[in-house]
Amino acid sequence: MEEASVTGELLEQEAPSSTSGVDWSQLPADLLVCIFGVLEVPDVFSSGVVCRAWHANFLKARRLGICSSNPGPCLVFSSGDRDPSVATLHSLTTGKNYYVTMPDPPFRTRYIVGSSHGWLITADERSNLLLVNPATQAQIPMPPPETIANVRIRCNGEGVPHGYDLFKLDMSSRDFDTETEPDDLSWEEGRFYFYTRVVLSADPSSGNCTVMILHLLRNLLFFARVGDTHWTWINVNELCWNYHDVLYNDDDRLFYAIRGNGDVHAINTNGPSPILRVVLDAKSSLVDCAKYIVLSELGDLLQVWRYHHYVNNNKERRTSELVVYKVDLVEHKLVELKDFEGHALFIGFNSSFFLREEDFPMLTPNSVYCTDDTVTYICHSRFGFREVSAFHLEDSSFTDLLPIGSRLNWPPPVWFRPSFSKGPL
Repeated sequence: MEEASVTGELLEQEAPSSTSGVDWSQLPADLLVCIFGVLEVPDVFSSGVVCRAWHANFLKARRLGICSSNPGPCLVFSSGDRDPSVATLHSLTTGKNYYVTMPDPPFRTRYIVGSSHGWLITADERSNLLLVNPATQAQIPMPPPETIANVRIRCNGEGVPHGYDLFKLDMSSRDFDTETEPDDLSWEEGRFYFYTRVVLSADPSSGNCTVMILHLLRNLLFFARVGDTHWTWINVNELCWNYHDVLYNDDDRLFYAIRGNGDVHAINTNGPSPILRVVLDAKSSLVDCAKYIVLSELGDLLQVWRYHHYVNNNKERRTSELVVYKVDLVEHKLVELKDFEGHALFIGFNSSFFLREEDFPMLTPNSVYCTDDTVTYICHSRFGFREVSAFHLEDSSFTDLLPIGSRLNWPPPVWFRPSFSKGPL
């Protein structure tokens, strides 16, 4: 991999006192590497561009893998007062904004559809899926949309490509629904249908990463490994639809997916063909809220049920309630959970994660930190209100996290934990 160039700028950084005669670029290399190892990742962004000497030692710290292994949570979005190529990272740890210049295409033209392992998962204006690491500037393209089973490039009367045809798939026949006309999507519209959720099994730079996408219509699942040329449809049986969320469990190397009725499926993509096992049969057909599947710090499967309502003359979509359940795999039932034992949960487009209040005192334990992730609302209200809030399980109250929340329009904000890939650059 070519050596990555990292740029960053810290907002509201306090100016150091005058130190005339001191050449900070001459600090010993070993000392700089040790300093980088204890800084919060956003601060490393800024420190790594002070001068050539600091940047060289920043790269050395990355190669050694000693940068923070437990970075604080950031909210990633595009600031209207910055260049379109710049991503803003709002750190909950410091309460400050950090700015990182991203590789092309410009960050503001992208749609953020996920974050995992220190990477942002984005879709460009032609609906191509691009994995990008803000810390290293590495970028990895995934197979093009037209390699998804029910997607075809649409041409006009003169044979010029100008968008996509999206066909419905019939689960009983595992084939196209030939009786229904396909949806006509522009190049840019496709991304709202192709990627309602995207999950990574590992750091994409590791050479062994599987990417799972949750795809309209009918909320189907497809996967591809980094380096593949096409997407593979998971169509093991007639139940493989109406999925709401997916996670990857590194312990057993399986994906776990939750359906709209609460069913949980374990999916093995490690062999020549995907294998599916029903972990929880909810024995219900009710779909009345958005559902997430989460892995607790102790390895338990959790379900989060998120209810929404509209306010301000139906212009703003907000979370009205969140209910968390532990999946009892012995009794095959759900048990409501009110205590995260000192942890806070982060949900949205990101792969859900827990953080300990002991490590990050600014967090409120037993709370769910959430952002907008309803694709239909975002698609039809791209420059409307964006929710960034914390829901407190103990008293079912909400806290608006950022006064700037209403201005986080496009791309939609997502929770993000920065990471520096270990290994050669």
